[in-house]
Amino acid sequence: MTRFPEDDANLLENLRAEFGKQETMQRLFQTVLPHLEGGRRTLVYILAQVDRIGHTAMEPFFLKNLFGPQYDRIILVTGTGEGPGYNPFTLQCPGPEFVHVPTPDPILPLLGFLDGGILDLKLFHLCLASPQRVVRDFGRHVVAGGEVRHFELPEAIREAGEAFLSTVGMPEGTPFVMLHTRDMSYLPEKAHHAFRCADIRTYAPAIRRFTDAGYWVFRLGDRSGIAMADAPPEAVDVSRHAAYSQALDIFLSARCAFAFNQASGPEALVRAFGRPAATVNLVYELLRLPLKNDLLLFKDYVSSGSGTRLSYREILDRGLPAVGSGEVFAGMGVEIRENGEEELEEAARIMIARDRDGTEEPSDPDVLDSFRSLGSVYEQRLMADPEMQKDNHDFYAYAYDFGAPAPSVLARKGFLDRT
Repeated sequence: MTRFPEDDANLLENLRAEFGKQETMQRLFQTVLPHLEGGRRTLVYILAQVDRIGHTAMEPFFLKNLFGPQYDRIILVTGTGEGPGYNPFTLQCPGPEFVHVPTPDPILPLLGFLDGGILDLKLFHLCLASPQRVVRDFGRHVVAGGEVRHFELPEAIREAGEAFLSTVGMPEGTPFVMLHTRDMSYLPEKAHHAFRCADIRTYAPAIRRFTDAGYWVFRLGDRSGIAMADAPPEAVDVSRHAAYSQALDIFLSARCAFAFNQASGPEALVRAFGRPAATVNLVYELLRLPLKNDLLLFKDYVSSGSGTRLSYREILDRGLPAVGSGEVFAGMGVEIRENGEEELEEAARIMIARDRDGTEEPSDPDVLDSFRSLGSVYEQRLMADPEMQKDNHDFYAYAYDFGAPAPSVLARKGFLDRT
């Protein structure tokens, strides 16, 4: 969608008009019919943003859980895919019940932004649901105790990944960490997303902590971004390696001991394969769903003028999780600061301890309960807001046990101890 709500509203109005046209439905049927099999219950889902790896991993994963048990086949209609965020291997992974049908049609993929529920079109059911709707519904599925089913790694991708590990000289059986950071080299035209980015140079102590503990580190991401400086030989900038293939993004996300990443593209792959993760340099946002045991290292929110830390209650009272633009944060007098080297290294230490022997330093349960209780109050506000309901933004994962904040976050002076 766009940066501007009025543009989004106009787009949705135009798409609803397109969906109502007979010729549009005829093109949809012509696209789907060759992939139907008699007697098999089939759901068709339109995935609008196939050129973004996060959506291409996230939406099928959620569909697999929401609808997989009810249907024999799930057909994913998408655009043809292009650009830096497109990975053609992703849609090989949801499972044998999924069928990927790309189309050059300029309109059909955009219908994936519409919400209309499950439509019975006789030959198949059409799931007309926006990404926001699918995310929210999966969150409620998990909260209700629903089963979680993960992606399956194709044999060809596994073989390619293991060949790469041999090529770089990693000893067989060595555990490895999938590392991902996002900076403005990726989609530089989206400057309003700069608040989501982080500087890989601050990760140096964490990377050294991993390699000193016997892990290799494989960094995914855009090859035009900032390189890892003075990295040990066991830390590999994968996209810069001569043997790089996009299949490695899949393999490394699926087979890592754990991930050390940000809330951007590849983190959805890690979740879809059920791998543990520390998500660092994280901002508070709606409709983000970590796995239950993920470690969450949030960025620090401060007042631009005074530099005073905002308490969690202030963050929620001001509705900051619903803000998705750096310009809006600036206009509200809010500065978002990246995690420092010490916090990142401490998160690395926790993940190593978890992976090695299951130990960790649990947060004080009363403090964690306070964090989630504040989130629950905030979610009640979202659920009572008609606009948030309409946009499927009436769910807040951090009100539940979708991951837990790192101890260093909960211990920040003024974060929870100031109301």
